[in-house]
Amino acid sequence: ELTTYLLSVDLSQDIFVDAMVPMSMVDALTEAGARDGHDLSRPLQRKLARDGHWSYFQASTIAHPAEGWRLDSELYDSRTGKLVASRSVTNQDLFTLVDLASRQLREDLGIPAAQLDESPDLPIADLTTTDLAAARGLSTALVAILHRNDWPGALAPLEDAVSRDPEFALAQYMLFGVRQTLGDTAGASAAIAAAMANIYRLPERLGFSVKAQYYFNEKQDADKALAVTVMWSRIYPNDIAAYEQQATFYFIRQDVPNTIAAYENILGVDPTQLKYLGKLADLYTQLGDNAKAEEYLQRYVTAYPTHADGYADLADFLSRTGRLDEARETLEKAQILDPEDVGLELAVIDLDVAQGQYTASEEKLAGMLTAADNARDRTAVLDRLVRLARRQGRPGVVLTRLGELHEAMLETQNPLQADIVYSIMLPTVSVAGRPEAALAELAVLRQRIPAPYDDLVEVGNAWCLADLGRTAEATAALDSAVTVIETFKFETFRPIVSFIGGLIAEAEGDLPTAVAEFQAAHDKAIHSSSAYRAHLAGALRRNGQPDEAESILTAALLLQPASGQLHLEMARLLADRGQTSQARAHLDQALAGWAQAAPEFRPAREARELAVQWDTP
Repeated sequence: ELTTYLLSVDLSQDIFVDAMVPMSMVDALTEAGARDGHDLSRPLQRKLARDGHWSYFQASTIAHPAEGWRLDSELYDSRTGKLVASRSVTNQDLFTLVDLASRQLREDLGIPAAQLDESPDLPIADLTTTDLAAARGLSTALVAILHRNDWPGALAPLEDAVSRDPEFALAQYMLFGVRQTLGDTAGASAAIAAAMANIYRLPERLGFSVKAQYYFNEKQDADKALAVTVMWSRIYPNDIAAYEQQATFYFIRQDVPNTIAAYENILGVDPTQLKYLGKLADLYTQLGDNAKAEEYLQRYVTAYPTHADGYADLADFLSRTGRLDEARETLEKAQILDPEDVGLELAVIDLDVAQGQYTASEEKLAGMLTAADNARDRTAVLDRLVRLARRQGRPGVVLTRLGELHEAMLETQNPLQADIVYSIMLPTVSVAGRPEAALAELAVLRQRIPAPYDDLVEVGNAWCLADLGRTAEATAALDSAVTVIETFKFETFRPIVSFIGGLIAEAEGDLPTAVAEFQAAHDKAIHSSSAYRAHLAGALRRNGQPDEAESILTAALLLQPASGQLHLEMARLLADRGQTSQARAHLDQALAGWAQAAPEFRPAREARELAVQWDTP
């Protein structure tokens, strides 16, 4: 792992070369049944390269016999599988060996000699460290994080590395990330300061990335972080990495047009980077340009007709635009190409759930959970089980499965990020009928998350407090969350903030404000949910806008034809108009989906009460 990683760092000096190391492909390796990345067959190596859209792949072995280091490698064309070059490089010094191998590899890739001579090519020791033990410490830490998600286990080797070489900027930067994740704010600040003081010891493109993260995380200046990526792309307009970082910052602040522009710039630099077509399609969907989105997805499928992921992305788009039958047909094509893909099986179940096949879906998910042999698959299956139990109004199941989901997430994700995501999911427990239980779990969770990110937990608190009708406390909690959201430009949180604002206004009887807030949540959401639409329709109906409410519900039921919340709202709207038989049909559909709902699940309780009321002469 050390040699491979050093080689990737050396190659990163050339803006025309992008390298992916196996230790950064854990998900793909796990899916292939070879999590450690060792002893892969050549056909499997080629498949992984093709699935990742890499033009070439290199298979290497490193040995350290008495006469010195020896690196044997074979470079292959991913498209044809043909051997491009077979090399053996030896040297007494590992760092020199990497320098020689890097130059040879770029020559074998066909990069012209003039370009090689003009590109930066500092010795790898100048970009990392001259201390082999320190370099091994960094590699050990990376394996701990990327292969085992063991952030505490990465701490000691990194601290040893920087004690051996305090100017080892790359190790200091990694130490910053580990300490921040583990809640050591002061230690993280010291590490990023050391990385910045020695940033000249990094490849320039990596240096830009470090600067951006320094401004974003340490200085909490999201604007300067973005400015770094803009400057980077202007200085090196052909560097794809600059636009990738830029796209991330633009997306966080939900600047969709500029996010699109960043990805389009990548395709302008390298038209073969078609892996970005799916991202572009999703962004155009957000803008409401479904025709453009579908065009991009079809373009990917045409370019890669044997890749199941293209059909999966197309099916997801078709589902989100209400074309459920076409989505199912498209998924069937994907499963022909990759019948063992868990994600495709889950996508089919998503369609089944949308169309009301709850019992059969739960049985399938339970079987998949038993069969899952890795945390990534368990996470995906448990997420569906949580959402299904929420839809059915079963708070006990929601609480249990959500706890299991959090544990699975902690096995594979950065623990800080996993805790924040969990905090955003906990209101699911409240919606299902147990807000006090959700608040108790949020209180424990907040103690684990370091400042300033602990204030993001207030999003979940605000939602639960609003469900309880404690509107003053909910408003205060939401204000705390908004402060950190605005600091970091986390505009992806804005829809849920607006939605909670609607809940608060609704609880206080301020229907015009509730309508405005629910409308904002619906409009700003990356993918608006049936909950957003149901609450918006309900507020519109009560505010004397039934036609607008009906329009929302009609469109929403095309996407989620079995949603109990949507059917209940439609039943109420039609009943207000005196359309009794149609209203009862929608109410019956809602009640059918809530056959197992617990008494504390308010929508089902209200639906049952309404049925009794309508049945009473």
